[in-house]
Amino acid sequence: MATEDRTPRPPVRMCVRCQVTTETPVVVGVVHQNSGPGFVVYACQACAVHYPPQPDVLDLLPPSRQAGGDQ
Repeated sequence: MATEDRTPRPPVRMCVRCQVTTETPVVVGVVHQNSGPGFVVYACQACAVHYPPQPDVLDLLPPSRQAGGDQ
């Protein structure tokens, strides 16, 4: 089968809250681990409103460590 015949598959993830698979997942969290890879936590569109927005990691850095700051 030629590669141009393939259509991309939609992302299918399970909602962390209602455990229903969804084709429109929303990232609601990222779990970091000390050993091994971390993982992303997804929710469906309806359940995503129950989770707080994820902070921008650059907003968490002190101004001296952000890009363009004095070094």
